Amino acid sequence: MDDRSLRIAVLLAAHVIFLSAGALRIIRGHRGHLLRSHDAWWLQYYPPLVWVPFVIAYFFPFPIDLPMPVRLVGLAVAIASAVFAAWAMWSLGKSYGIRMDLFEGHRLVTSGPYHLTRHPMYLGIVSFHVGATVAMESLALLVITLVYVIPFTALRIRAEDSVLAAGFGDEFRTFAGSVPAFVPFTR
Repeated sequence: MDDRSLRIAVLLAAHVIFLSAGALRIIRGHRGHLLRSHDAWWLQYYPPLVWVPFVIAYFFPFPIDLPMPVRLVGLAVAIASAVFAAWAMWSLGKSYGIRMDLFEGHRLVTSGPYHLTRHPMYLGIVSFHVGATVAMESLALLVITLVYVIPFTALRIRAEDSVLAAGFGDEFRTFAGSVPAFVPFTR
């Protein structure tokens, strides 16, 4: 596999997540709000903003030389992560949204990937960045993931947990007490 093919494969894997988000937005349609988050706009729009560094690093990777078998492992991690994040989105169904608002008919999902971690989409997105870093041999993406994506994700998780606690009360607190926020099996 040449470098161009590997980069295209990483990009196509990312589209699994993007297309899932778009399709779920269409499926969900317009619904009334039950609870609006009042967090900063940049926390509300985490999903598209977390990909901006990836796009920058795609064009300016500041390459590091890695053997092709290692890069292929990175590609496998990126693809598996994209599928995992998409699984999480589809598990939410009509409850999926980019913003941290709760809508009519919104439910707390605790099955599927949500049985492993409260925030499987974010785990998928962060691990996608890690896999893409290796696949694309991108020092820039590694640095951006460490200093921007991971801290940004931690802030989003904290804010989203607050919204879910406000909207679902004891049901969410029980869920949060039994399922780790980010890394599976860390209780």
